[in-house]
Amino acid sequence: MNPFPVIARWALVLVTALVLQTGLAPLMRIDGITPQLFVVLAACAGLSGGAQRGAVVGFWAGIVFDLARPVPLGLSALAFSVIAFGAGTLQVVVVQAGRLISMVLVAVASALGLLLYAVVGEFFGRHALTHPRLVAIVVVGGLVGGALSRVGLRVAGWADGPDVRAVAE
Repeated sequence: MNPFPVIARWALVLVTALVLQTGLAPLMRIDGITPQLFVVLAACAGLSGGAQRGAVVGFWAGIVFDLARPVPLGLSALAFSVIAFGAGTLQVVVVQAGRLISMVLVAVASALGLLLYAVVGEFFGRHALTHPRLVAIVVVGGLVGGALSRVGLRVAGWADGPDVRAVAE
């Protein structure tokens, strides 16, 4: 199997997500909180393509996301790859994931991804765990993840290609 088409599709998805995250997402604030599209994409990649593919996509999603912001490079990559790997591992346990279960899994993974980002950020001096709006950020991130789960799973299924059976199908 030639991996180039899969890499090219995921690269296109990540570039598109970067444009949406930096251009559109700040305009769609919820209670003053910008939706984090990359953590949703990482969770969907894990559910769609499995733990290994999810971890790889989560890593690159985090790197791309970190390049667009003034944060330590790799902070998001670590958090997103762990969450995507966990979502992919959980997908194996939940054999027949229906739409509602998939939506809940993406919502929980998105919220946990943002919380993990805050925990890892503490090691780099970001003081994210003491942020006064951390709970609101995690809740909004989970709600956004649940709301965007169907679209995210479809996009991840397309990027994975026809050889991978996605949850979105």
